[in-house]
Amino acid sequence: MKGKRQVNWSGNFNVCISLVMVLALLCITSSLQAADEGPLSQKGTKQFGINMGYGYSVYSNRVLNFVDAYPYFGYVFTDPVGKGWYRGTGECIVEGAFSYIYKDQKRYKAGINLIGRYNLLAHSENWRPYVQMGVGFIGTNLSMRGFSSGFNFMPNLASGIQYFWDPCNAINFEWRYEHISNGGIEMPNAGLHLNTFLIGYSHAF
Repeated sequence: MKGKRQVNWSGNFNVCISLVMVLALLCITSSLQAADEGPLSQKGTKQFGINMGYGYSVYSNRVLNFVDAYPYFGYVFTDPVGKGWYRGTGECIVEGAFSYIYKDQKRYKAGINLIGRYNLLAHSENWRPYVQMGVGFIGTNLSMRGFSSGFNFMPNLASGIQYFWDPCNAINFEWRYEHISNGGIEMPNAGLHLNTFLIGYSHAF
């Protein structure tokens, strides 16, 4: 009798071990699935790309039209935070800023932007809306009444959306508002306000 009882206990023990292993595997699998919410949802994700577009001056004493090129590198530095529609990840971006002014004068502005972006993890894994803000440090040879050429700051705000046609590659659409001035370092300092519309490509890895 004792021998039979030991055999039964051994069988029950094996069944229990098997159930524990299955439950552990299910928990691990579900946690991995929850952690992966699509592109730009994991801390440590990087992306590089380029946005190009067209812009014009607003609230300024001279009408300017220009074309832009913004190559950039981004790094997702947070895990997903928040709930519902505002759930997202934080991303820091270093961006080159190059513009050619072609209306009335053939001038340029060039420099670097440091940007903080918040990626919204929408229910769709293909669409990634975002909002961002940053500051740029640029040089320019613009010639305009009340505007000091040379070194300038360029604070900016933007909103946009990325469409990922696969987990790594996306097309970008963005609207950006920029203000250019020297922060009072040199006078006069009338400043310049710009509206910019961009389209581009990015690769996440």
